[in-house]
Amino acid sequence: MKNQSRGLIVILPNNTKLNMTVGLKDRGQDVFNQLYELLAISDLHLFGLSVERDNQPLFLDLEQKLSLYLPKSWRKNTSKEEVVLSLKVQYFVENVQLILNSEARLLYYAELKGRVLRSECFEQEGLYFQLAAYALQADLGDYEERNSAYFSPLGFFPFWIIQKRGNDYILEHTPTLHRELKAMSSSEAALLFMQEAYTLSDVPLTIYRLFKEKKQGCVLVGLTSRGLQISEMLNGKQFLYDLPWSDIHSITFQGRKFDIRAEGMREKKMVFYSFSVLHAIQLLQHIRSSHRLHLNTKPLVMQLKEKNDRGTYREMYITDGADLDMEDSDDELPPMKFLLDQKRTTGTTECRNVKDSDVSKGPCSLEMSVDEPEEMFVDDPEDILRLAELVEGVSVDGPLLLPISHWKDADFLPLALL
Repeated sequence: MKNQSRGLIVILPNNTKLNMTVGLKDRGQDVFNQLYELLAISDLHLFGLSVERDNQPLFLDLEQKLSLYLPKSWRKNTSKEEVVLSLKVQYFVENVQLILNSEARLLYYAELKGRVLRSECFEQEGLYFQLAAYALQADLGDYEERNSAYFSPLGFFPFWIIQKRGNDYILEHTPTLHRELKAMSSSEAALLFMQEAYTLSDVPLTIYRLFKEKKQGCVLVGLTSRGLQISEMLNGKQFLYDLPWSDIHSITFQGRKFDIRAEGMREKKMVFYSFSVLHAIQLLQHIRSSHRLHLNTKPLVMQLKEKNDRGTYREMYITDGADLDMEDSDDELPPMKFLLDQKRTTGTTECRNVKDSDVSKGPCSLEMSVDEPEEMFVDDPEDILRLAELVEGVSVDGPLLLPISHWKDADFLPLALL
């Protein structure tokens, strides 16, 4: 059967809209391949394609067909509305100096800038003014005396600050901070912006809405580079749990149900439900990949911190992938794809007491410890077939479950980035 063409729009982090033509049988990776060519960029490994599903963002598995995520009207070519995918940061790194190249860093900067505009850390109001100054230097260069306003506050400040202070106050005081950054390069200003934006708790994270009961009691789960943040309302009070990877003992997944066991929680375990099995699969893949990236970049983050602490910092550069021997130079970092695909890490995440023949007997407990050497496992292809069965609509109320085998770096995984 002929691969019929369909149109869709991809929105970039800088709000640029790209009109693209894809095949009805195309997969997410095919869209990425077009983006590589259109943007003349070789590295998008920290980014993912997101679509709104059940009023919640859902990152695409790049190996799955687009038709799995897009509406039936798009497949039948009867859609009267634009079908939109968004290119978003899917994996946050703990130090932005680890980002591969200048083009990827610009997209990363644009995403963080948009997140700062939506940020609501009310107790850090002063930081938003400094961030605006960095952004002005990155976007416009050195401050120049002008008789009129040279920027719109809406493009550099959250709306709540504009409401509180007013445009006149912002336009009077921000140029003073901008003027102090004279002669700073655009790339350095963008780097400082990203580093400072990380100190806003609601910026470097992806938020998922889950339920305490099936379709009742909303809970917010924030996925960061360092672990999970869980926020829930109980009896009118807000409970916030900050769970670094080292505190998480296990995450068990079956159908739409998640069990999380960790240190520092009010209960022995917390049970959540996702909107659908598809959301649950994507969330668990996202958690696993983020944890892996944290483990693989941990030595490099520590190396950068030591250099900064010694006061001997100079910006480290990224290789083009031709030479991955990090021992050749202290100032050379590996490509991000290498860090995402790296087989050996410094931590252990394993599925204990589960054999290939026991896949359907019970949920798989994913034991996490980031301080021990890691063993290597390979996902069983049968597990991937079960994932496909679940995606195609198999009932999740019965005993069939999706075990995420061995929560490990693997040679056979359904997610292109894994």
